[in-house]
Amino acid sequence: MGRFKHLAPATLTTAIMLASGFAVAAESSGDGQANNHKADSYKADNYKAKNYKAKNYKADNYKAKQHQSIPAAIKAGSAKLSYRLRHEDVDIDNASEDQARALTLRTRLNYTTGRYQGFGATVEVDNVTEISGDDYPTSPALKNSGDFPGKAIIADPEGTELNQAYISYKYGTTEGKYGRQRINLDNQRFIGGVGFRQNEQTYDAVSIAHSCEELNTSVYYAHINNVNRIFGEDDPALSDTDSSTDILNINYSGLAAGDIIFYSYLLDQTLSNTQLETYGLRFAGKSYGLGYQAEYATQERELASGSEADADYVLLEGSIDMAGATFALGLENLQSDEGDFGFSTPLATGHKFQGWADQFLITPDEGIQDIYLSVGAKFDGIKLLAIYHDFKSDEDNVNGDDDLGSEVGFLALKDFGDYKVSVKYANYDAGDDSFNKSDTEKLWLTVSGAF
Repeated sequence: MGRFKHLAPATLTTAIMLASGFAVAAESSGDGQANNHKADSYKADNYKAKNYKAKNYKADNYKAKQHQSIPAAIKAGSAKLSYRLRHEDVDIDNASEDQARALTLRTRLNYTTGRYQGFGATVEVDNVTEISGDDYPTSPALKNSGDFPGKAIIADPEGTELNQAYISYKYGTTEGKYGRQRINLDNQRFIGGVGFRQNEQTYDAVSIAHSCEELNTSVYYAHINNVNRIFGEDDPALSDTDSSTDILNINYSGLAAGDIIFYSYLLDQTLSNTQLETYGLRFAGKSYGLGYQAEYATQERELASGSEADADYVLLEGSIDMAGATFALGLENLQSDEGDFGFSTPLATGHKFQGWADQFLITPDEGIQDIYLSVGAKFDGIKLLAIYHDFKSDEDNVNGDDDLGSEVGFLALKDFGDYKVSVKYANYDAGDDSFNKSDTEKLWLTVSGAF
């Protein structure tokens, strides 16, 4: 996640705060509550809408004790160590019969100071180590290099990287952050951290979050100048993405039925010389055992050549709690501009959507329609989820085909106090040959914990 030039001032300021009192902090956990930010884990109920409500935008514990000096704020800080051990197995039924196996361990150390005159700082470092596995590519660029014949992609590169490093300021229900930070908005369909992968996606940004309880409204704005991708700082093509991106998310939670969210995401990506302007409206809620989501967005794309295209996004989902289980049925449509451009979400947590086999992280030019059905339940403390996807293109391709295949997925997750164990499986069955997709199976066995 690499080029520190994007956040040098924030890193320097953070280092000064930490260095001035780190020795003191080691003696005691202190007298103030720090704000620890956990990476989103992929829980069994992730198929449900997770709305970023006003309470999430708030400056957490904004009435927390203010310390009289920087050393006191450091002493009142909190450190957290977590790990995630994962085995991943990939089999692709293509011409070269691509396969890959990997056992990786992610270790994360997070330290957040207490508050001094409203200011605080957070530093988070990740290390990803391959314990065993094949010699596999960790990104599309490495796969396309030709150096990994017969090997499938497992997007968990080794390395030690600065995952977060920011200073923050809180006043009342307003919080500002400057530096490398985690940003997850709404259900992460547009802006997310891809927390399922071992190397998280974070952002070099200036952000501000404000909550107005009287108006039941929360506002989040950020300017992003660099995206630290999951492929690691040494990837030849997809390490970081320079950008000039402005994101605005306004949440109104004053309705008993659910939240109304307006968003504007304006992306200017230097690497691809692409501008994407997306405006949308989302409604999500749950009452009397019935859950519902409805969302619409429109998007315009402009290339450096001046070529323009536009497409729309539609999401409709309903769920019901019945007989100890939750049943959900949904339609997600990333539409196409006459087969030349498909609605795009380059900053999303794409793994959460359109199947866990990750076949459609990049929207086909013909667009994609996903009709899905899921069933979730809990037995003896084990969270279970089964989900089925049926994929079709929004527009027929040049061969007149529209079948993009189907996928089934299964997840079982069990908590053991501070530890979690999960088994996850995805089986993608390719559709029409003209779309150049291949049958794919993926299996993950994961153990995680925190100290």
